[in-house]
Amino acid sequence: MPKKIDVVYTWVDHEHKEWQKEKDQHSKKKSFANNTARFNSSLNELKYSLRSLDLYFSKYIHKIYLVTNHGSVPNFIDQNRTDLVIINAIELLNGVSFCSCTIESVLHKIPKLTEDFLYFNDDMLLTAPLSLEDLFDNAGKPIWYQESDSILRFISRNSYLVNPFNLDGHVSKARKNTFEQLGLNKKMPPPIGHSPRIFNKTYIKKFILLYPEAIEQLRKILFRSEDTFCFVDAYCYYFSHHNMLNFLKKKKTLILIQSDYFSRIINKVRIFLAFNFSFVCVADLRDKNITPCPEVSKYLEKTYPNPSQWESTSGKI
Repeated sequence: MPKKIDVVYTWVDHEHKEWQKEKDQHSKKKSFANNTARFNSSLNELKYSLRSLDLYFSKYIHKIYLVTNHGSVPNFIDQNRTDLVIINAIELLNGVSFCSCTIESVLHKIPKLTEDFLYFNDDMLLTAPLSLEDLFDNAGKPIWYQESDSILRFISRNSYLVNPFNLDGHVSKARKNTFEQLGLNKKMPPPIGHSPRIFNKTYIKKFILLYPEAIEQLRKILFRSEDTFCFVDAYCYYFSHHNMLNFLKKKKTLILIQSDYFSRIINKVRIFLAFNFSFVCVADLRDKNITPCPEVSKYLEKTYPNPSQWESTSGKI
């Protein structure tokens, strides 16, 4: 088991002019996958995620790598820190993509990245101490966590109920199609938790060699669709199936939702009913509404009020 590991984040600067121009050029028609609201990190989730990391995992961190569009730097980051490195996603991809699955397939190419690394989406946060023992078992096998949210587990089991209406942006259908591409002779597993995931570079390289055509096609796509090869899910399901990864229903995640309708009510109820959870994720289902949900904003500021060590004390939020 390693003593310290790198942490990798992906983040989009939706105000970057060149990125906006590229996105508009490639967007043939508006859809869930390319609408403006979903790329707008209006709650500064990354800022609060770093605060949670500082609180609950900092002693295990070697370096933090922040993969962004065009190497853009969030305005709250202390750029004098040598342990937080900005990575240009275009350089990793050797091209442009607006699909998180595509970018996730090249994270292992980050120069000098530790063999094992912990991957966060920018909207994933810790709410309790996380240790390396939570990420590796006694034999050194990685540990991933299943989704604990009962609604999402139900949707995953009964994706035919939401697919005709595209209520989840074809995520369930893409996940199912991906599992079929793996050719595993097994029942479709539960969804992966909206929580940090531990990756191994050797595992990734092996997996890419096993499914070169799927990965090659993934590297070419611009926006997510029902045909997208879900790299993270595929990685987890393949190595779990071959007993090289533990896929456990052990830690709970509180999912807060930004949507066009009823966000405040939904999040009030979710926050009130939540208990004994280890992670928080802000799921963005917005289409037109770019206004952040006040209940989520209040929760984040109340839960993570203190700046992290990677945060500029002079930067304006």
